[in-house]
Amino acid sequence: MATVINTSDDILKLLAENAEFYQAARRLILTDELIELPERFARFTAEVHDFIIRQGRFNERIETAVRELQETTARLEISIARIETSIGEIKGNTARHVVDAQLDEIAEQLDFTLKDTLSRQQLRELIRQQGHTDEDKRNRQSFIRADLVVIAEDAGGGTHYIAVEASYTGDARDTTRARRNAEMLQRFTGCPAHAMIASVHNDQDIQAEIDGGEVHWYALDPDDFRPE
Repeated sequence: MATVINTSDDILKLLAENAEFYQAARRLILTDELIELPERFARFTAEVHDFIIRQGRFNERIETAVRELQETTARLEISIARIETSIGEIKGNTARHVVDAQLDEIAEQLDFTLKDTLSRQQLRELIRQQGHTDEDKRNRQSFIRADLVVIAEDAGGGTHYIAVEASYTGDARDTTRARRNAEMLQRFTGCPAHAMIASVHNDQDIQAEIDGGEVHWYALDPDDFRPE
């Protein structure tokens, strides 16, 4: 029996009851793209979800690699700092040996004649006999471990002391130690004492002390640091 359609309600009823008619009407009204849109959106959603998961895993690998790189960099920085410290200590020790071989020249630079040097034991005895202030006590080890203390004589026979700090590159630590040791020597012995640094190069921040005469500079030859 043929279906009679008189109203829109009849059409809706037919669409609801007849799946074949419903699909035919759907294809007629909608384009293929609109019909396939739900399925395409579902696939797109699945792909996005999969991408998010893969991206998260990738980000985790990147974060792990960055952490490992940071840890490796930190270890390298520590190693480099240790190497630089070791090189500095080697250069400092070499500078002290170089200075030991040039005592006459050090005294002559100040127009003095070399007489002798003070050993650590002699410096220890000096501060034991004379050092009594809190500052002397704080500086005791630094004074005893002075790189070099020269006893010299001027043209009139007067005794002078030269407190020498030796480095490959002179810096504020060297000038501070040299000036402090010279001040203590002069106070302990009653004789004039002079601060001196012996180095190949100097930091710019100590040049004013050298130019002003607060600290003398004995220039070392870089060739003296090369192996024979």
